[in-house]
Parts: sequence; structure tokens; C-alpha cells
Amino acid sequence: MGQKQKYNVLSVLKRMLAHMWQQDRKQYGRIAFYTVVAAIYPFMSVFLPKLAIGILEQGGIDVAKNLTVTMAVYFAVAGVLAVTMNYFKGYIETRNMRIRILYLADMSKQLQCMDYCHHEDASFFEKYDKALNAGNNNANGIEGVYNRISFLVAKVFTLVGMIILAGVLSPALLLALVLHVLVIMWTSKLTHDYEYANKEEVAKASRRITYYKKTSQDFSYGKDIRIFNLRNRIMDNYQEEINAYVKLQKMIKNREYLLGMLGIVTLLLTNILMYGTLVQRVLGGMPVSSFTMYVTMITSLMALMLDFGKDLSFIWNEGEYIHDFYEFLDTKLMVEGEKTKADVMANAKQNTLEIVFEHVTFRYPGTEKKIFTDLNFTIPAGQRLAVVGVNGAGKSTLVKLMTGLFAPTEGHIYINGVDITEMKKEELYSLYSAVFQDVNILAFPIRENVGCASENVDDARVQTALERVGLWKKVEGFEKGLDQMMLKVIDEDGTDFSGGERQKLSIARGLYKDAPMVIMDEPTAALDALAETEIYESFSNLVEGKTAVYISHRLASTRFCDKIALFDADGLEEYGSHEELMEKKGKYYDMFVIQGKYYQEEAKNLSSPEGSDFASQNKEALA
Repeated sequence: MGQKQKYNVLSVLKRMLAHMWQQDRKQYGRIAFYTVVAAIYPFMSVFLPKLAIGILEQGGIDVAKNLTVTMAVYFAVAGVLAVTMNYFKGYIETRNMRIRILYLADMSKQLQCMDYCHHEDASFFEKYDKALNAGNNNANGIEGVYNRISFLVAKVFTLVGMIILAGVLSPALLLALVLHVLVIMWTSKLTHDYEYANKEEVAKASRRITYYKKTSQDFSYGKDIRIFNLRNRIMDNYQEEINAYVKLQKMIKNREYLLGMLGIVTLLLTNILMYGTLVQRVLGGMPVSSFTMYVTMITSLMALMLDFGKDLSFIWNEGEYIHDFYEFLDTKLMVEGEKTKADVMANAKQNTLEIVFEHVTFRYPGTEKKIFTDLNFTIPAGQRLAVVGVNGAGKSTLVKLMTGLFAPTEGHIYINGVDITEMKKEELYSLYSAVFQDVNILAFPIRENVGCASENVDDARVQTALERVGLWKKVEGFEKGLDQMMLKVIDEDGTDFSGGERQKLSIARGLYKDAPMVIMDEPTAALDALAETEIYESFSNLVEGKTAVYISHRLASTRFCDKIALFDADGLEEYGSHEELMEKKGKYYDMFVIQGKYYQEEAKNLSSPEGSDFASQNKEALA
């Protein structure tokens, strides 16, 4: 991911302001108008006491009238200014929120386009946790800084006016005020630097807490938690992670508290100097009205300087996370070549794919364990290959490698003679129709869940795909048909399918895509024996004319394939047809015989004709 660039707050602000100009130029006009109004407004409260008390000091028969008129004019002007200021403040904040949300679209695009390997790398998300969160709320990060810089110019004008008044009264007092603000800013920066240095530890602790929180609130874990009495174990781990997170935060807050003591000292000295100076001036003949004006002005100035200092500290501190956010957007997280699908298919012999693994060694990022070591393996064009083996043998990893989701640690993988690392990722992905064990149904209409597009979906092809997996009758029964929304997240009238039906929908999705190669990674895991048999029997039709890889732990599926590759902890252990491996009587034979017994027992319990057929088919396979 490259070495971290040096943080420059000015370059970050320049980029943010340029982005604001690009997205909403009128925002600059709104900010300018707000600045004029907001710069004047604070002086109203400073001069009101002097005006009111000055009228009382003058006395006279018209004192009540003069005071009433003065107060009426003051509140009318102040009211108009306050309403105008708050209206534009809210409007500006709303537009800043829009700009922040547009940034989220850029972040989402980067996350969806980056190489898949980053999604399975916990250290990646720990590194970019704060960067990814920079656009997640209104108070901090991108929107927080936009709001601060939008209102900062008005504070500058107000500060300049009040500083001039304070300087006329006492240069020493002004110096004390500046010193106090600088101390506050300095301690804030030290606190932030300490927190930033520990950001990855905080992100790691937060991720662990989030996991246990989600687990305790996820209904899908409910049965296991109750039946296996996991509640205490989960809560103990949850509490342990909370304690670790609190300990880390306490360490940061203690540092903040100790540094904050310096600010209290300078605040005390500033107040002593302010009141000492004003009392001395009153004893020297200063009017009471001027005394109250200066007290109000210096108090306001102190609060404004602190607020201004906090704004600068906030911009500096949050700007560092925004810098990380920009670094995330600018980092090339997808490594790809220039070759296209056309380059691959130009070498195709049967309008399908040949996959060649050449001296491939692979281990997952951040680990030392090798999943494959010097794997040499070819899937000929048009072959139907079953990949079987024990759990952890690397069956799913094989799919991730051939589809380009992960790159080999060593060696090469070729598709029709083209190295997959030389291909554009979207072009590479377009070569495969993949059906995975974990089915992700989206809150889209059924049509879009199958067609994987919002426009130009061929309803006839969707219907054909659903018919081939046995789902069309169910879909046809919906009042809205293919327009029926899935899930209830977006539409409360949405529907959901059973686990088996979800699996069938996923297979229909793969059929609709009609890519040159079909990959099925445990596609029948959620199906019962009869439904599984239906898929097996139609398997030849589903993958006709295509190279097909079928990963399954149920060996009854393997007899529908041309060749079988058995993987174990040492890599590719056995390779051949079902008959060849059964005759060899090795590991495949042992696994098939054991599973066959369970399949026959299961089939005996099925009273339907299909169950009898299923049992007889397996007896033939074992013969």
C-alpha cells in the first residue's frame, strides 16, 4: 500500500475547498454572506451593556424612554441578524453534508473496485479504519472540517475587532489571552498525536467489540447460543474486550487530563490579570459602563479565542484522518493488466476456457502457512471437473485463484494461454458464472437478482433460468412476478426464500450470465437430497459446452463429471475419472464408500419414487 505520505494540513484544505468548488460553487456565496452577518452579531452583546448603563449614568427625565427605544432597536437588529445567521448556518451545514455524502460514493467505489484480497485482510481495515470513518458522520471527519472552515472566517473578523479593543485596554492582557489559547491548542495537538499513534490498536479493539456486539444481537446465532449455552462464553469474551478497550481509552484520556492541567493554570492567570486591570482602571476614573463593556468583551474574546483555537486544533487533527482518507482514495488498490476477454477467447478452441496452474504456490497475506506448494494442474477446455477433498484442503482457495480474487504467491495461472495477472479485472470476472455456497440476496426485484442489472434485463432469459432450477412456479405465483422485491429491508412487502431456494436463485443467476466457464462452489449445500439430485441430473445441461468446476464435499455429485481432482493437506493427491479412482481404491474410494452408506440410509427414508431412484443410482455408483 505504500509508505504513508507526510501530512500537510494546507494541502488537505486546498483539496477540500477545490472539491467544494467542484460540487457546489454557490456554497462560497452562502459562506460570504454568513461571514458578514456572523462577524457583526457578537459585538451586539458587547456594546449593549455600555449603551444601557451609559443611559442610566446620564440620568434625566427621558431616561426610561431613551432606554426603551435603545433596547427596542437593539433587539430588532439583533433578532434579524440572529435569524439570518442561523438560517444560513443550517443551509451551509446541509450543503456540506451533501458534499460529504458524495465523498462516500467515491469511497464505496474504491472499496468495491479494489482487489478482493484486501477484504480478507484484517490489517488493511485496521490501517484504514479512521480513514474509512472520516465520512461516516456529521460531527467529525470531512463534514466536521467543512463546517469549521465554513464558519471560521467570520470568527477571524470578530477576533480582529475584539483584539484591537483588548490591545487598547492592556497589551499584557492580550498577550495572556493569546498564551492561554496557544497552550490549549498545543495540549490538544499532543493529545491527538498520542491518540493517532495508537489508532490501529484502537481500531483493533473496536473491531473485536463490534464482533461480539453483532454476535449477541444477530438472530441467526440465537439457536446455537441457547442450545449450546454459549451465552456466558460470549459475554465473558465481550466483557474482556470491553475492558481492554476501556483500558486503552483510559490511557489516552489520562494523557489528555494531565496536559489539560496546563490550560487551567493559564486560564486562572488570565482571569486574575483581566479583573486586576479593570479594577485598576475603574479606580482611575473609568465609567462603570465601560467596565461592563470590557468585562463582556474580554469574556467573549476569551471564549471566542478558545473556540477558534479548538477549531484550528479540530481541523488539524481531523485533517490527518482526511489525509488518510485521500490517501485511501488515491492508492491503487487494484492490480490489473490490459488484456481483455476478447484476447482470451481469441485462443479458445471450443469457445470456452482452459485453465493451467504452473508451479503455483500460495499463502494468504499475513500468514506463513502455504495452502498450495508448486501446484501444476490443468483443466482442459470443455472439461467438467469435480474438486473434492477434506475441509481445509484448499478447494475454495483454488476457485479464488483461478478467478483472480487472489494472486499466486509464486507461479502463474493461465486462461487460454493468457496470464490472469495481465488481464483487466472486470474482463477476467466476465469469464465466469460462479455459484458460491454463501448466497447473497440483494434487496432488489427478483429480475435484478437474477439478471444482476437494473436495465436491459432479458425477462425471457430470466424465466428460462428460473425454470431450469425449479423456481419459476414460485415466482409466477407472486402478484408482481419478476417485479417482486426481495427482502424487507427496503420494501416491507418484500419476500425471502428458504436456504435451498436461495441456492437455486444463485444458480439461476449463474445460468443467466452464461459465461464461458461455470464454477459451482458447494452449490447444493443448502439443498435436501431430492433437490440435490435434480441439480445433479440436470448438471450436464446446465454446463453444456462450457468448462465447469464443481466443488463439493458430497461425492455423489462426482459421477456427473469427466474428471475428479482430490485435494488434501499436501495438495493434489488423486486425479482421474470416477471409475479410475474407484478402481485405484485410494482416498477417493474410501471417502465415496463411506458417504455412499449415508446416502443410501437417507434414501431409504424417502418414500417418494425419486427417493427410490436416488438410492438405486448410488448403488450403481458403488458397484
